[in-house]
Amino acid sequence: MGLKSKIANRILNSKLDSVVREKKVFNLDSAHSAGILWTFDQKESYDWLETELRKAGIKPTGMCYFQMKKALIPQDVNGFSRKQTSCWIGIPRTELAKNFIHQKFDILIDLTGQKIFSLVYISALSEAAFKIGYSENSVNYNDWNIEFGEQPETSQLTEQILYYLKRINKTTIE
Repeated sequence: MGLKSKIANRILNSKLDSVVREKKVFNLDSAHSAGILWTFDQKESYDWLETELRKAGIKPTGMCYFQMKKALIPQDVNGFSRKQTSCWIGIPRTELAKNFIHQKFDILIDLTGQKIFSLVYISALSEAAFKIGYSENSVNYNDWNIEFGEQPETSQLTEQILYYLKRINKTTIE
């Protein structure tokens, strides 16, 4: 782990104690809201997940990260670019990201695999009740971590997330 990563993680860990969230397991039947972390190259999977959540009666809110500094963010996408983070570490500096962190989603879904510090920061500090995703790191901030032998394609991860959200905490399984 490089110096930059150590400093970033130290800053993040110092803020974790202030996170107030009531942990609770939700599924597609019990949730009313969901936050989704994604990158622009994952748009197809994001759209599919958003559609499935809407079908289940869940209000999805996405937070997209654009890795290019001079990214032109489409008007219909909630998101921020690398230029809108602290230049050295990657802490998001937008009100949009701060508001996303403090939104009390029933479910927070991370499609990114926790590879980008800006999104790890949002995920870790999120006040969502139930966090689900994939992380190849031993330290992650999910309540439910989907296991894969190797880094999954986003479509595979999305499929597995939907699979588990349909079945978790169900008394009967279709």
